[in-house]
Amino acid sequence: MMQSSEVNLARMKVASEARLAEEARVQQRQKNAMVLILSHLESHGLAESNVSLRKIRAADNMDLMTILQEFESYYSIKFGKAPKLTRKAYTGDDNTSSTPSNRRSRGNVPSEPPSVKQADGRIDTHANPATLKMAGIPRPPRRSITKSVDPDPQNPGKKPTGRPASSSGKESGTGLGEEGIVGVNMCLKQNSAPNLGPSSSLERDSAETLYDTRLLKPLPDYGNIEFRELAAIISRDIFVTNPNVRWSDIAGLARSKRLVKEAVVYPLKFPDFFKGILMPWKGLLLYGPPGTGKTMIAKAVATECNTTFFNISASSIAQIGAGDSEKLVRVLFELARYHAPSTIFLDELESIMSHRTSDGAEHEASRRMKTELLIQMDGLSKTSDHVFLLAASNLPWDLDMAMLRRLEKRILIDLPDTPARKAIFEAHLPQNSDIDNLPVGELDYEKLALMTEGYSGSDIKLVCKEAAMRPIRKFFDIFDAHTESLDSFTLNASVQREPVRQADVEAAVTSTRPSANQALGERYRQWGDEFGSS
Repeated sequence: MMQSSEVNLARMKVASEARLAEEARVQQRQKNAMVLILSHLESHGLAESNVSLRKIRAADNMDLMTILQEFESYYSIKFGKAPKLTRKAYTGDDNTSSTPSNRRSRGNVPSEPPSVKQADGRIDTHANPATLKMAGIPRPPRRSITKSVDPDPQNPGKKPTGRPASSSGKESGTGLGEEGIVGVNMCLKQNSAPNLGPSSSLERDSAETLYDTRLLKPLPDYGNIEFRELAAIISRDIFVTNPNVRWSDIAGLARSKRLVKEAVVYPLKFPDFFKGILMPWKGLLLYGPPGTGKTMIAKAVATECNTTFFNISASSIAQIGAGDSEKLVRVLFELARYHAPSTIFLDELESIMSHRTSDGAEHEASRRMKTELLIQMDGLSKTSDHVFLLAASNLPWDLDMAMLRRLEKRILIDLPDTPARKAIFEAHLPQNSDIDNLPVGELDYEKLALMTEGYSGSDIKLVCKEAAMRPIRKFFDIFDAHTESLDSFTLNASVQREPVRQADVEAAVTSTRPSANQALGERYRQWGDEFGSS
């Protein structure tokens, strides 16, 4: 029975890696097509075209990606290797000068060999190989490229990456040589034990380079200009820069992080597990005092979960025009399904989904917007699209009851406990280090964690900032005392920056009070006892 379970897990692992490799190949094919299109237009000088798309369209059975895919298959069958559609652009390379049309126009006109020497007279061995050949300089020898990489004998547990580096820094796989474009070759060895440990190098690479290499699909054709304008408004809220927040950067909150992974990460890696009654969570509410890490969890989702991340605020969907808000909500969820897998983050949810009233005090447009949001949330629960709604609120008791029902998991993000507070101090004031020109002396982190009972993570960060400012204030006092003789002050080498000491941090704790009181924390826990779902 154990052997059968291991075989099934190994099969699921292989299927997951194969799916990730196929997604990488699709992304690679899109980049290759863009490079080929731009190169073709530049080589023919087609900055503008007289061909109007209103008069002529592509045939119904013609698709550029299909044509490119069929060419790759034909080339692989005929020559036994993947075609090389793009190459790395060398320094000083002129794209237009190397096109076939320009080469034909130049004919056999002799030209001076281009210079391959640097400013100091040395030969640039990284120059274009064609340039080295014209200058009469032999090319540097290439290292052999193997099709698989054996594990490191010093680290027998290390998994081979299957992407050996060549002397020019290129990688083997589909679409070689484009910097920032990663090709993938999967090597599956028979009779090998399944690796069920941490994520593979492919998954780590895709998480690190998501914001560098991912191409967002163009906006769908809505048929009218109004919906296209609304889609453009929502598209501006898609994260295109990496927040660079890892799960390890969040102290504590282990249960919250695990539930988010259950909703976003694991269904994409192991889809066979999440079927039927085990359909992944479609909505999750993070509630608690301000500054406890709700938005930081959302940033970690945007960094590590490898999904299209929509960062939506109240101003994004609260429009003055009649009917615009509910249309924006509809377009938001349509775009999320279009860019799936995707995550929608609604911060300060109480400002959007407060209690609905029937006494006429609420504006009709606000009621329609809330109704549309609830309808779209119901649509998420009835489909298999990988669209996840992550919401954060500081006032969960103000949320509409219908919205609470659609947020399947409601988790209290409480104030950090003693180990978490200690970890926050260690992260912001690392002992005996000089990170960012901030010298830190000996600190008693245990004592500081006990002194900050009731402080949020944001409050502790403010304490660390105040403690770091105290030695600088002494420096500024000396500077102000020497303003009249500034030259002699700058030449005085004895003035040095003092490290942050235990007394500085304790004084900062005394002068900085927590932003959340105990009564408010008790109210959060009482509301969680009545409506929580963790």
